[in-house]
Amino acid sequence: MPEFHALPLLSLHADGVLWVGLALVLATLMGESVFRFLRWPRLIGYTVAGLVIAAGGGGLQALALQPSARAIVDAALAVLLFEIGHRVNLRWLRANPWLIFISLGEWALSLMAMWLVLSWLGLGGLHGLASAAALACTAPAVALRLSGEFNARGQVTERLLLVSALGTILSILAVGVLTAWMGAQASVQWWNALLLQVYGIGGAVLAAAVLAWAVNWVERHFDFADEGAALLLVGLILLVLSITRMLHWSTLLTPLLAGLLLRARSQRPRVWPRHFGTAGGVLVVLLFLILGLSLNWAALASGMVMGLALAGVRALAKLAVPLALGKPSGLSWRQSTALGLALNPAAGVSFVLLLDLAQAVPQFPHTLIAAAFAAIAVLELAGTLLARWALGRSGDIAAVRKKPQGSA
Repeated sequence: MPEFHALPLLSLHADGVLWVGLALVLATLMGESVFRFLRWPRLIGYTVAGLVIAAGGGGLQALALQPSARAIVDAALAVLLFEIGHRVNLRWLRANPWLIFISLGEWALSLMAMWLVLSWLGLGGLHGLASAAALACTAPAVALRLSGEFNARGQVTERLLLVSALGTILSILAVGVLTAWMGAQASVQWWNALLLQVYGIGGAVLAAAVLAWAVNWVERHFDFADEGAALLLVGLILLVLSITRMLHWSTLLTPLLAGLLLRARSQRPRVWPRHFGTAGGVLVVLLFLILGLSLNWAALASGMVMGLALAGVRALAKLAVPLALGKPSGLSWRQSTALGLALNPAAGVSFVLLLDLAQAVPQFPHTLIAAAFAAIAVLELAGTLLARWALGRSGDIAAVRKKPQGSA
């Protein structure tokens, strides 16, 4: 006769859901704490939570990132890149051509400055140039978060969004070209590597056009200001993202181009919930949490000196160009300085480009990856705080006024 138990046999072995839940709780609490008490961006708390968990032995191996974690990173970046692409008005470039020179100049000077440092340290060549290209762009996700969380409005903020979007496109294309070049050197059939990159970029352009058309069609039948309808928008982005992943098209270029194409069809941006509602908000938290979890402490320690050097020359390059060209573009000296300082952050896009580089190029120097990850850690934390301070000094972030005692 089978044994009968009045109560279920308990198993106290924690599964993965428990640890994911705890990580989310810790990240959210730290994000809200730094925002409320220090007026820092929430992403600082999310990233620090990941670093704390990684220090306790719960980190992720960035170069062997689990498919589920990589899928979350790609999904979160897709939502943010689509959103920032839609915020950018390319017609502004025609009205103010100096913005083109600022965007190209700060990206190119950052690239060359970092590559010269790497060459001086004996890590130049195509590998060093590709690493510098991945780090050269300003993090669009950070720019968008700063704009949304602190209600930043003004010339500096709008230029920050524009320059970060254009710099992201330049980094994606440059890393693709350099990856093809390195692949051609390692293969007798050099055209295969070139065709592979052309296929990935061309497919991304096609997918972006389809996504922009689909969003424009659905918008005529739904109100995206509604939270439920915003989930439909997230679903469309994730559906196209899944297709691009399966077809090995660029998952970074597709949503950014789609947002740009959609904005090009209208004079004014649509009004959508920030990051398209709750689903997008959770993805954003997970993005910065995973970035913190993936920044291995041992690798950071080994590459920190070189990473600080890269971060330093990059910061000088990004400050120099707005100072030189900001005045003709319509900015004051104070605003030009603020823009140069606000261009410092690097995060998800650079991280993904480096991961793809290490995967696509056999025997990519581990020293370069460690230095680049260390630079990302510095620029994601210190660079974001500097950008927040710069936007405040420029006047784009309204000062928080305390209510007098006794007021309602």
